[in-house]
Amino acid sequence: MIHPKGTLRVRFEPAPTDDIFRRLGIGARRCDLGDEGLYLAEEIVAADRWLGGSDPEALGIMVLALMIAQRQGSSRLPLDPKGRLKTLVGEILRVAGHEGDAGRIVKRIAALAGAPGFHSVIGSGDARSPLVVEAGCLYTERSRHLEKRVAEKLAARVRATMPANVADAPGLSAEQNAAVKLAATGALTVVTGGPGTGKTLVASAIVRAFTQLGIGPIALAAQTGKAANRLTEVMVQQLGPNPPPPAGQTLHRLLGYRGDGFAHHAQSPLPVGAVIVDEASMIDLELMDALLDALPKTVPLVLIGDAHQLPAIDAGQILADLVDANARVATLAHSYRMDASDPRGRAVLAAANAIHAGEAEKLTAKAGLATQRTPGTLAWSGCEWVDAATGDAPRAIATAMWHHFDGQRAQQLANDTVFRFIDGHIDPAQAAPLEELWALLGRARLLAVTRGLPTGSQALNAVVHQLALERMTASMRPDFVPGEPVMITANDYTRGLFNGDQGIIVRADDAGGGSHRYRAVFRVAGQLVPFAIEALRDRLELAWALTVHKAQGSELDAIALVLPEDEHQPLLTRELLYTGLTRARHAAVLCGSKAAIHAAGKRRALRESGLADRLRATLAP
Repeated sequence: MIHPKGTLRVRFEPAPTDDIFRRLGIGARRCDLGDEGLYLAEEIVAADRWLGGSDPEALGIMVLALMIAQRQGSSRLPLDPKGRLKTLVGEILRVAGHEGDAGRIVKRIAALAGAPGFHSVIGSGDARSPLVVEAGCLYTERSRHLEKRVAEKLAARVRATMPANVADAPGLSAEQNAAVKLAATGALTVVTGGPGTGKTLVASAIVRAFTQLGIGPIALAAQTGKAANRLTEVMVQQLGPNPPPPAGQTLHRLLGYRGDGFAHHAQSPLPVGAVIVDEASMIDLELMDALLDALPKTVPLVLIGDAHQLPAIDAGQILADLVDANARVATLAHSYRMDASDPRGRAVLAAANAIHAGEAEKLTAKAGLATQRTPGTLAWSGCEWVDAATGDAPRAIATAMWHHFDGQRAQQLANDTVFRFIDGHIDPAQAAPLEELWALLGRARLLAVTRGLPTGSQALNAVVHQLALERMTASMRPDFVPGEPVMITANDYTRGLFNGDQGIIVRADDAGGGSHRYRAVFRVAGQLVPFAIEALRDRLELAWALTVHKAQGSELDAIALVLPEDEHQPLLTRELLYTGLTRARHAAVLCGSKAAIHAAGKRRALRESGLADRLRATLAP
């Protein structure tokens, strides 16, 4: 059976003699798709064979190509045989060690997609098939369905404007004040800008403006818990604690997600007067559809983010499409984070701008924008580059970062102190050293393109964890030791912890008995709260190293971005380099070959989507 939105519910087993997916599975995993991508391709191909399909190899490669495109933020894959499809097919074959000819396979894919029909898993238009062809592009049926719904709802909001008189706010630039006024006069506003352009500052000014206009209650949300917590902190800084400003929360929490759906929807709308969403570039089609479904049509929605950052992990690139369609967009251009008056920040900003312009070669040129170093000579200032050919560069950089950014000091502080918690709150006498430890461990991070591979976040975390273990006197080798940063990998609504939240491991006396246990401390609603590691173990991992996707929304003093050895890795894109570098305030280290850096600068994630075209068509006079 096929679900109306396109999910295949029954698996048809492929013939046991087939080894297609054994070979393609290598490519799927090297593209960081994991087993899910391989399973879906296998499932669809098995169903196609049952319906009479005759080319399982071409169909399987086509599905994997579509999934890689979705992994890069696209909702669809153009079927132009000379375009992105051919590039992706070639990359899949290359990383899988497959000997097939990319050009011939693309022709076979074109033949499959060019003749959709009843006896096929490929349909056209409004067909209820797992795959759908429309406007020369391949969609999953679910992605097309969501894209069409979201376009209709967003277009209705763009058309809904209202008069409002908002005075300029002191301390804001002209472009920031213009963004606030736009938000106060419509049902949809997009505020976009690069790193450090004051987007969260504008968010607080919009809250103030809405309050003055009598609009409320105001909900603040973000895609990740870390971004939501940062939004809360900015609101307290800008608006003061009395009365308490609205607290940020994840979109899933705002919508009341409980594992099998959302509590808020069209029949149970959100009881709010306005919604402001930060880091909106991370919102995928499905989540945007749920938010628009739950939000009354007249309630203002403000989306804030950087349209040039990586798109959502799942299909969709809402913010970029809205900017492309010029749907009530306010643009912030001046960066305050990477201060151009500070030579360190200026160097990082220049490197990021070169990557965004497709000129990555300027980083590695003689006397280029990135100073070439070895791991042992890193200054951790401005933009630096370590050629991956320099010994075991990823391991050496991980070690150098740990030493330079006080990993030993943090571990000593965490080992020498038993933090006392009373009713879940830190003893006031120990609040300062706990905050000091939190700040020490939040200064820098290793960033990676993938979780797996020798250059991935898991391998890098293992390197630094070994350094921490070597300083322990215990004979055991625990997964986490005091003085290490950790991250939540799945939402935990019972404890108020969310995917992407980062914390630290400490020795804690939280029972009042004088003994202590290792605890994971997270900031919840502004307070540092201890949690038993055993209760979180299935969703807790080290956070010395993060994927760039997981690092979105972070602001760090320094980052070291470790690139994969294979420059043909499809996830290695211009957007990824830009997003990784722009996490840093003062220091960004690129670790990779010249070929990998140049390839990433040339490879666009493309963010292929039909949403902007649908919006333009709907909004046309």
